[in-house]
Amino acid sequence: MAASSTAPLANILLNSIENLLLAEQQVQNKDVAQQQSDDYVLENFWNNLSTISQKLSFECTKVGICFTKSPIPTANETSSLLTSVEQAVLSLVSVFYSLSPVYGSVLHSNVQYAVVRAIQAARLLLKVIKDEGGEAIPERYHQSTGIVWQGCDLIAKCPQDNKAAVLRELHGQNNLVSDAFTEISEALKGDGSGWNCLDDSEDYMEEEDKWTNEDKDLIGPSVNLIKAAKILYKRVLAAVEKNGSCATPDKVKELDQLYEDCKLVSKTVDTLILELYPPLNVSSMEEQSCQLADLLRTALKTCAQSHIASEAEQPHIDFLDKAVVHNLDCMKEKLSHR
Repeated sequence: MAASSTAPLANILLNSIENLLLAEQQVQNKDVAQQQSDDYVLENFWNNLSTISQKLSFECTKVGICFTKSPIPTANETSSLLTSVEQAVLSLVSVFYSLSPVYGSVLHSNVQYAVVRAIQAARLLLKVIKDEGGEAIPERYHQSTGIVWQGCDLIAKCPQDNKAAVLRELHGQNNLVSDAFTEISEALKGDGSGWNCLDDSEDYMEEEDKWTNEDKDLIGPSVNLIKAAKILYKRVLAAVEKNGSCATPDKVKELDQLYEDCKLVSKTVDTLILELYPPLNVSSMEEQSCQLADLLRTALKTCAQSHIASEAEQPHIDFLDKAVVHNLDCMKEKLSHR
């Protein structure tokens, strides 16, 4: 902050920055194990959250405008401006705390992320004013205020119930799994060389690892397990979209559990694919493939026992489960003949 005119404001700004950081940490550390009211209405929660986030955006915009004009606010004026920002943040935290756990942990996580980002954006604006100060850098203020708008916009774009939240997360996981399958399928058209070529030196290019024909044969069942994961996501997404419901706490919990099981599938696919590239680590490939198979079967079982699986879905679930077992057995047989 410019020493000539704004140095006396530094402590005021620093105090607000620290208060916003504390509020941010409180939101980040909040789980879903709070008490719920029998008359809690989710629509009221969204109305309150929207009103407060708009208030925060307004107050931050006002701060940004005031500090781009000359003369900049006095200490008393700054205290008043920042008090309004802090009150908006505290109200935002209070509304977030009121979100009942009965509406789902995935929804809670989405809202939590959006609220944290909004508070972070407000804190960044104040930090820019404190560190860079003065009317000479209006462009930085405008940029920081824009980040506040984006943070508050995340709140406006939050999924409105647990079904929508689960679908959002599953689509993200599905994209990762689909990309992994496409990547390894394309690599299998060649010898696997150059997949992780971080060094452009000629010596490296001459020594890079490649698959042998035996390697490509060995990884076939593991690749098929990744394909099974891709199909799982396709079936689950369609089933949640068509049959998913938040009508009862039990159905909300089933959606949460399905998300948790699928998330583990996605993470294991990400780990497994790295083990498939040359130089092939057979023991790691086997370990990760077995883990993926177990997780796929768990996710399929969760799906089959939940409200999203209609009678029409059961044959697809059974077929995919048998395909997982078949490819796991196939991998073990190939390894036994090495």
